[in-house]
Amino acid sequence: MTETVPQATQSVVLRQLSSVKGSVGPARQKVVDYVVQHAEEVVQLSVTELAGLTGTSEATVVRLFQELKYKGYQDFKIQLSRSLAAGAGTLGTDIAPDDPPEAVLEALFNTSVVTLRDTLKLVDRGALEVAVDMLARARRIEFLGAGGSGAVALDGYHKFIRLGIPVNAITEEHNAAQVCAVLKPGDVVLAISHSGSTRSVLEAVRLAREAGAGIIAITRFGRSPLDRLADVVLHTLSPETAFRSEAIASRIAQLVLLDCLMVSVYLALQPASGSTLERARDALGGKRM
Repeated sequence: MTETVPQATQSVVLRQLSSVKGSVGPARQKVVDYVVQHAEEVVQLSVTELAGLTGTSEATVVRLFQELKYKGYQDFKIQLSRSLAAGAGTLGTDIAPDDPPEAVLEALFNTSVVTLRDTLKLVDRGALEVAVDMLARARRIEFLGAGGSGAVALDGYHKFIRLGIPVNAITEEHNAAQVCAVLKPGDVVLAISHSGSTRSVLEAVRLAREAGAGIIAITRFGRSPLDRLADVVLHTLSPETAFRSEAIASRIAQLVLLDCLMVSVYLALQPASGSTLERARDALGGKRM
């Protein structure tokens, strides 16, 4: 049996496929497994040949790649071929138990580079524009996250507080449920969850939807309950190493996406946002030595 290529050294397309493992049905799982293990071969296969080798139907193959936002199987093969060529020079991102600190430093920085590069390729530009418009028009914004994602939600709060939009960060599940239950149309919840399946976040998002609020999600690539609840989704993609989980590696991409949203909203609200930001900066002037 052919070994699966370690995730940290896979091309961006193969990492996308690896990230949906477990969230697709058995037939599609066969296709995913085969492509990950025989990527170079798949580039030369027709849809009929791939279906035959995986014991599935042509419809299963085509629908899988359409759900992954490719135009079809042929488009997927083109993108796979390009990503395999680009991935040939992938930076080393894994860590060995006996690595010295300088090797750990290089590996962790390289992981962040790979995460940012792959997420940049992945982000849906149309979804990004919709998210910016929702935030710029929002009556108020609630940044929502639990655990490590709660820290990212707090970062979003600190970024947006300077734009003059009423904002809040909720990281505790009981507060999240209460706050989201009393939101109104025109309010926006920006939910951050790497897994997209954190129970407290999903419960709060459901309550916010029922109250009429808009939902923006930042989550990992792949199908998740949060994807299905959100009005617009911004996906991240990151490698997992032996000493650093995919969720931890994705945090850098989540933070940069928040930076992008904040700067884009700032530009959309000019000139009012410029004077608001200046007043916020002036308020801190007397607090520095």
